[in-house]
Amino acid sequence: MEDSLLNSTLNSPNSTLQTPLSKLHSQRKVVYPLKRRLAICLLALALCASPARSEAVEVPANLSGDEVRALEDRLHALGYLAAEADSAYDADTRQALESFQQANGLIVTGRPDDDTRARLDGDAAISRQDYLRRFAQTYQDMEPLQNGNVNSQVQAMQQRLIEYGYFTGQSDGVFGDATQMAIQRFQMVNGLPVTGIADGMTLMRLMADVPISWQGYLSEMSCAAGDVGLNVYVLQRRLRAMGYFEGECTGSFGDLTQRAVAAFQTDNALEATGAADAGLWELIYSGAAVTRRRLDALAQGDTGVNVTQIQQQLNALGYYAQEASGSFDCLTETALRLFQMASGMPNTGLADNETIAALMSDAARPLADPAAQEMLAALMNQRGPELQGRIAAVAREMVGRDFPFGDDPLYPGFALVQYVCAAAGLPVTDPESLIRLASAPVSGAEDVQPGNIVALQTSINDNVTMLLAIGDGDGRLIYSTPEIGWVVMSYIDQMDSDSAYRWAESES
Repeated sequence: MEDSLLNSTLNSPNSTLQTPLSKLHSQRKVVYPLKRRLAICLLALALCASPARSEAVEVPANLSGDEVRALEDRLHALGYLAAEADSAYDADTRQALESFQQANGLIVTGRPDDDTRARLDGDAAISRQDYLRRFAQTYQDMEPLQNGNVNSQVQAMQQRLIEYGYFTGQSDGVFGDATQMAIQRFQMVNGLPVTGIADGMTLMRLMADVPISWQGYLSEMSCAAGDVGLNVYVLQRRLRAMGYFEGECTGSFGDLTQRAVAAFQTDNALEATGAADAGLWELIYSGAAVTRRRLDALAQGDTGVNVTQIQQQLNALGYYAQEASGSFDCLTETALRLFQMASGMPNTGLADNETIAALMSDAARPLADPAAQEMLAALMNQRGPELQGRIAAVAREMVGRDFPFGDDPLYPGFALVQYVCAAAGLPVTDPESLIRLASAPVSGAEDVQPGNIVALQTSINDNVTMLLAIGDGDGRLIYSTPEIGWVVMSYIDQMDSDSAYRWAESES
């Protein structure tokens, strides 16, 4: 692979990633000055189409198919409707009309009333692009709002968060922990970096656009028996972490998943329908759900001398590079999963009796053992679209969570990518194994698909680093570094890098 990042960075005499970028890749990405980049990114962000709403749309009375087409043509020409006209007054049409009404200072009804149609057909209609340009300058210069701030701007922000279902408190102008959590949820749902700080991008999406509501997001996550996809996979992982689901996370909603959902609903005083509706997801995300933890297994969050002993043994076998802390964190789970996969055991990430017995036995396979390497290599070769989907689902589930340190400074983000891959069943043991496969240049945001592993190359004073991240679709990346401390989501176009390469599972 001539164009792979590994070849271009490790072939220098000292193999220390000191090679100037001009010698690494000729194709460079333009990096705009901060203010210009922010304005462009805000515009691009707000122009992204939001998912269609799940509820039915009532067609306005006395509106013919030709009139609907004319309405859609005009909304499309002004930049509010991404798709071509189809003469169907659906959720996309209504949302586009709502955006037009908001941008033009009209009452937001989603219906083509007389005032709306007059403004829409007139020369004074404000286009989506002009509307967003006007706000970009305002928000790029605005001071971020964060925990501890007390002012009228916080109060206005809280009111909008209430309107879109992210905040249940009072709009008192006090930015506290509840407001920060609301901002984090808003950022997660609307494809923004999940920081809990209301910066210019967040405020513009919230205050000057029509963002995705919390209830809308929960409705989109709903799934039931017979469904397949990322939502089901995330559901299965969540239920398994809470002790309700004991099967394999496949992304297919079958009888076992239905029973697990019903058990969760029963324990949490919900109607036991067996379907994961918006109310169930609301409870899961609240962190207040009743759980069923296994008493015979150690898992994330556990602490004590038993965890210390497990970490020490994993370290001695080469799976765990950290000092034993006695705290079962993501890095410990990654090491345990690698051991399980290398030993031919179920990849659960739990230190159950069977795993502990194998780990502590004289026959425990070190990572360097040929048999372990053969087992892991076989799993690495079993790549494909299904695995790519699992990687995307695990990564999405991690957004907004704290993440421990443990990264190589040359490959920031590797620890998270390794954790996500291991949880999805891909035993990544070192960053080079990913970089070696990152041979497809990313020429635009549309190249990044859910589950793609992406390497962003950056040079500072001729020192080259490669941030490893996971694609979430629509040009978004999920990543974490020691400097950040938690898992965030950003648009690739908003990130400073000299070039980007991807490893698409379905193309491997």
